[in-house]
Amino acid sequence: MGAKSLMMALLLLFGCNIAPIAVVHEITAHEEQELHKTLESIDAGFLNRPPESQGGWQLPPEVRVCATAPISEGRVKKALDFWRDLGYSFSRIYYNDVSRHCIENVFSYNTIIIDLIDGSHREPALATTTSWIDRETREILKAKIALKNTWGEADRILEHELGHALGWLDYNQTGHIMHHEWSRGGLNTTGVEVQ
Repeated sequence: MGAKSLMMALLLLFGCNIAPIAVVHEITAHEEQELHKTLESIDAGFLNRPPESQGGWQLPPEVRVCATAPISEGRVKKALDFWRDLGYSFSRIYYNDVSRHCIENVFSYNTIIIDLIDGSHREPALATTTSWIDRETREILKAKIALKNTWGEADRILEHELGHALGWLDYNQTGHIMHHEWSRGGLNTTGVEVQ
């Protein structure tokens, strides 16, 4: 049975009426000059537009940092505190997780997984976040952050990906935490604070 068939069977078995969709976000490294010219023209259209959310969590999610994740406990705490300072909450945090959530790559709802990036993503991706979202309610059901081996400890990478896991889309304003290109991002959090 394929993963999609298994998920649908479980949803039917437990009587859920959820039809989740998966949304993937990537943060990339500094790319070629031609791309920058394109991004400059995109930036102008986004400067006065607030960051957009794709949905939110019904309850504070738990965070599971897989034993294979290329990131230290201290770095994870710093990134979580960044979002806590903006008004977000997380339930339990598990470090060096070797449970089925990480090993089988089948994890529970209301969970954010942090792990090592695999070979299925395009080469420039420093990290990716995949979120499963209820089509009708826009509630985020679960999310998986995958970090490139040599970039787990870099400033702002996990903060940016946690932003996606919390529901924020990329925002093309230079210096903003949700800018999709790491080299053009920063610590500006305008528009993503809890109201």
